[in-house]
Amino acid sequence: MSLLSMVRRSAVMVAVVASPLAAQPAPTATDIVSRYVKAIGGADAIQKITSVKQTGTLSMPAMGLGGDTEVLFTLPNKNSTRISIGGLGEMLVGTDGAVAWSVNPMQGPRLLEDKELAATKESADFLGQMLMPADRFTSVDVVGTADFGGEKTYQLKFVSKATGVVTQRYFSVATGLLRGAEATTETPMGSVTSVSTFSDYKAFGGVMFPTKTETAVGPQAMVMTTTNVEFNTVPAGAIAVPESVKPMIKK
Repeated sequence: MSLLSMVRRSAVMVAVVASPLAAQPAPTATDIVSRYVKAIGGADAIQKITSVKQTGTLSMPAMGLGGDTEVLFTLPNKNSTRISIGGLGEMLVGTDGAVAWSVNPMQGPRLLEDKELAATKESADFLGQMLMPADRFTSVDVVGTADFGGEKTYQLKFVSKATGVVTQRYFSVATGLLRGAEATTETPMGSVTSVSTFSDYKAFGGVMFPTKTETAVGPQAMVMTTTNVEFNTVPAGAIAVPESVKPMIKK
């Protein structure tokens, strides 16, 4: 999702900041995740969402590239991410919940398999990404506190039940919001470690989203900026297998 970035102070955040955390016992992983869900709007508001349309821009400053982005989710498990970059063309990654695909000017259309398929299907689980329910993970453990994105955070280690991927997530001690994530995933180029920083949280339809996500993969860096988020407006059938991928599906 984008999904994911940095800090604008809402009344909720101010209340959280004012809490006497230092006098309280160390929070459990469940406490930290519950506080995060409350900070972004609460489980009741999130569970009313049936689809998401997120639009914005993507830039890769070191390469001088940039373009527009559109991310769609329809519950329970469909997702499409479309990036149009000037000079390169359009890149598309998605899943209809059964199969997953990638279409881009460098590799052409591909049907994703194995770890790529599992990772794409996992990323399509919008409620899982937002609520982080315990049944999505083999384990969730508190690592401790760490400085991340210029502030003190709680570091939690999540082990995905679907993919086995280990993700370190960093939650602001002050606000409860997710400030970043670090994970190693499988790609066509091999194992890749990425570090994402989330900032500029804003409310859309009562739910907080980071509107700036900075992701570093080795020496490469990209910035995704979210300009708008709509809920429950994505038409049925908006996420479907591309025509160029259909011949690759075994009957």
